[in-house]
Amino acid sequence: VRMSYGVWPASRLEATRIVVPVGCLYTPLKKIAAMPPALAYDPVRCNGCAGVLNPYCQIDFRTKLWTCPFCQTRNHFAPHYAENISEHNLPAELIPQFTTVEYELQQAPQSGPPVFLFVVDTCLDEEEMDELKDSLQQTLNLIPEDSLVGLITFGTHVMVHELGFTECPKSYVFRGTKEYPAQKVQDLLGILPAGRGGMQSQQAQQQAQASAREPAVGRFLLPISECSFTLESILEDLQRDPWPVPSDQRTQRCSGVALSVAVGLLESAYSRQGARIMTFIGGPATTGPGMIVGRPKTEAIRSHTDMQKNNAAHMKPAQQFYNSLAERAVASSHVVDIFACSLDQIGLLEMKACCEKTGGLIV
Repeated sequence: VRMSYGVWPASRLEATRIVVPVGCLYTPLKKIAAMPPALAYDPVRCNGCAGVLNPYCQIDFRTKLWTCPFCQTRNHFAPHYAENISEHNLPAELIPQFTTVEYELQQAPQSGPPVFLFVVDTCLDEEEMDELKDSLQQTLNLIPEDSLVGLITFGTHVMVHELGFTECPKSYVFRGTKEYPAQKVQDLLGILPAGRGGMQSQQAQQQAQASAREPAVGRFLLPISECSFTLESILEDLQRDPWPVPSDQRTQRCSGVALSVAVGLLESAYSRQGARIMTFIGGPATTGPGMIVGRPKTEAIRSHTDMQKNNAAHMKPAQQFYNSLAERAVASSHVVDIFACSLDQIGLLEMKACCEKTGGLIV
């Protein structure tokens, strides 16, 4: 472990004078000669800051209390610790020579397979569309076979593709001019909300039987090993948005609604489990929530001068919309990535909260 500072700030004033944030560089699985075997129990945590019991804690063997060096909170030892601990009988995590120990967690949370939801813009030129489809097909060959994948395409409207329906291409269409909360997405797709890790409770299964609904996994999210042929067929046949575009207007692109539907789908399928929404955008949103410019070309996209003079009419509503999407994604442990390729602005200033708050990538 390498810390950014050798001394911990002793007061709030000293903390405000730190130029580099306090942090450490940790190398997991590094072989250390003097490290003991993995401890077959959960770590003892501080009730105040959740810090872990370590050799730098102050131990009161008479009252069976220990003081956290981070927040100075006094904590009681668990009964099995209090009965056996003494100055001559210390657990491994309190021995000064063992500053690094590993634990075998007894109640480790269940983690499912990785989830990738592709959100693809179809308002692209033919050449760009072909390059994007080729890149997506290459990506499908690189991700693990047990990964769950889904596909949403958007242009004038949003289309959620049901990969589990193999007889013919099937998709659910959402209007590109209105926002869809998670409950509305569940109702329109006919899916049930799942518990943590995509596991459904007995009550949810009973509701499924009563309402004839099915979980999203198996319909809209499938392992890549089971739906690779269906997904590649959809990508090969994917065409530009068919709605006509007058010469004096911009393409009708509902990027915000597509992200809203994607977040709602993952909230319903894999809430509080890691998943990625990989968004591929080729231009600015021109319709629906999150739009940054209107369709008429006579309306110029916002500039720095417009922002300084508060003349960017769509900017604040769009930022509020994408901030709310980012908060929903963070609450569900989901990441939003944005892959943008356009000579024109795509509205990244308004959309950046989706990546910054969720830890996503902007390429």
